[in-house]
Amino acid sequence: MGKLHDLAVKAICAVTPIKQNRIVFSSYYGRGYSDSPKAICEVLRQSGEELELLWLCKDEAAAKSLPEGVRAVPTRGLKKIRALASAKVWVDNCRKYENLKRKGQFYFQTWHGFALKKIEKDAEAGLEPAYLKACKTDSAQCDAFFTGSGFMEKLYRSSFWYEGPVLRTGTPRNDMFYQDQASLHARVCRALGLPEDRKLALYAPTFRGNHSVEAYRIDPETVRRKAAENFKGEWTVLIRLHSNVAEQSKGLFAYDGDTLVDATEYPDMQELLCAADLLITDYSSSMFDYALTGKPIVRFALDVEDYRKDRDFYFPLEELPFPLARSNEELGEILTELQPLWTSPAWAEFARENEFCEDGSASVKCAAIILQQIKKEKQP
Repeated sequence: MGKLHDLAVKAICAVTPIKQNRIVFSSYYGRGYSDSPKAICEVLRQSGEELELLWLCKDEAAAKSLPEGVRAVPTRGLKKIRALASAKVWVDNCRKYENLKRKGQFYFQTWHGFALKKIEKDAEAGLEPAYLKACKTDSAQCDAFFTGSGFMEKLYRSSFWYEGPVLRTGTPRNDMFYQDQASLHARVCRALGLPEDRKLALYAPTFRGNHSVEAYRIDPETVRRKAAENFKGEWTVLIRLHSNVAEQSKGLFAYDGDTLVDATEYPDMQELLCAADLLITDYSSSMFDYALTGKPIVRFALDVEDYRKDRDFYFPLEELPFPLARSNEELGEILTELQPLWTSPAWAEFARENEFCEDGSASVKCAAIILQQIKKEKQP
């Protein structure tokens, strides 16, 4: 950001009053209504309070994902600066590059998952200088981090250049797992043009640093066939690529809209996780969210050693409480043995050791903290 931008920001802040009831949300740098900010916003929408809810959106598709009562603001330009400069509260799940927080404003950071891959300071050597600068600037502006585990609380303090409060509220986006799963399953099936009773196997790998999709050589037909043999019912395999490589999903598999569906553009990953009857991933933190459902998880990874050299992990891959397949043959064998309702003493021990604190009430807790801050400031 250049000098002219900085001058414009200062000028806008100098003449823009802070609106007591305005809250600005952002999720994944403007990719639409999703993740923990969405869960918090939903509680605030239904709170009965007079609030002005703004959402940063990178394009028209993101803006169309917003519900009634939430107004879109572009992620670029002066409208974004004015929105941030005038809001009493910011809520985000990623880093902000802007350094414009003013006295009297409050910034709550939810982050976006339990970390398996090393991140922030622990991955400093492989990160861009601009991002590292944004990390430090962002942490200096944060008033509190919300978290769903003791492990992440410690990580925020040790690796996020952050020294402020960390509140063990639970993870707002995970509250969905404690709600009516049957209706969510039916809704996702309808949105994807599938029968409501269709069983769903979700393949959701994370991205690679070079944006290659070479490691995604899963055999969807093996997954569908083995799932049907073991768990019964009619199955569809959903493919959900990470947003960083989303454009490469088209043509990657022979999608037929029935047994194999590209779900990469589905707006809310958490809804897909709730709807799925089986999750297959590799190094994505989605496995730790999905474990809360008690449904089966398989890790499918063809490039473990290469990925380890690129990112490395906080936990030994071989010791995680989810089976690991290094080939399609191994994947088929694991799927044959899996149980439809998954219970694991190893997962229970992992959750205990890392102090998971999820109970389905995180959104309400976070919204209450935000409202308390707004109301406190209103008092004379």
